Amino acid sequence: MSENNEETTTIGARLKAARTAKDLTIDDLQQITKIQKRYLIAIEDEQFDKLPGDFYVRAFVKQYAETVDLDGNALLEEYRDQLPSVHTETIVENVDEVQPTRVASREQPASPASRVRNYLPTIIVTAIVVLILLFIWFMAVRTHAGSSSSTSADSSSVQVSSSKKQSSSSKASSSAKSSSKASSAKEQTIKANGSSDTAYTLTNGADKNKVVIKSTKAAWTSVTTNGTQTWQGTLKADGSHTLTLPSNATTVKFQFGNATATTVTINGKAFNFNPKNSTSQVRTITLTIK
Repeated sequence: MSENNEETTTIGARLKAARTAKDLTIDDLQQITKIQKRYLIAIEDEQFDKLPGDFYVRAFVKQYAETVDLDGNALLEEYRDQLPSVHTETIVENVDEVQPTRVASREQPASPASRVRNYLPTIIVTAIVVLILLFIWFMAVRTHAGSSSSTSADSSSVQVSSSKKQSSSSKASSSAKSSSKASSAKEQTIKANGSSDTAYTLTNGADKNKVVIKSTKAAWTSVTTNGTQTWQGTLKADGSHTLTLPSNATTVKFQFGNATATTVTINGKAFNFNPKNSTSQVRTITLTIK
């Protein structure tokens, strides 16, 4: 094999080509993966000795590959001869857990006393709930006994009371129907602005809209409200994050580092920000609240 062909088939060149094809800079990749820029450059230059350890080489390469739409496990297997070997093939999915500035520590097994302390709040809460249920049951039995002893009430009074209850029930039913109609008339909707798949409008939302972000894979996400960043972070696989938007929120910008693995709900209803099934992982979505 010639020297030129070997260069183009190295793992560093292949990763760099995939990044360039997605029109991402090293700075973009650093923001998405949270891997330091100097390590990303070292991976592309195949200077693996500049990384903090052999284990982190494979972890960072896998995270880099999946961010640019490559199969991380397949890439590690294909170029395993070019990468440092480690004693385990386990690759950490969340880059925040493998930052080289942190010292790994082994978790010591918890002692029996520690386990009891961990479960103590649950035991206390359960006991309180049981006591409340017993009190409610006692009061219900006492009320039933009192009502049974007053069976000598006048039949005409019973009829009048029954008539009043029916009238009250009818009014309550009518009021519930009216409330149901008013609620359905103001149902929350999220619609795209024209033919755009990156701009949407939320109407009839809550005073303070509740947003839940979930991800099936490791994914970086940022939320900016009215030009000010509300939250940003990297979710683990099958992780989630809940946040409440301020009541004065009019514009919300979502930035997804792995959009195809991320879902969003607002006030319990799904926000389909990818109706055209785009396969692009890096996406920016703008939501206008009215």
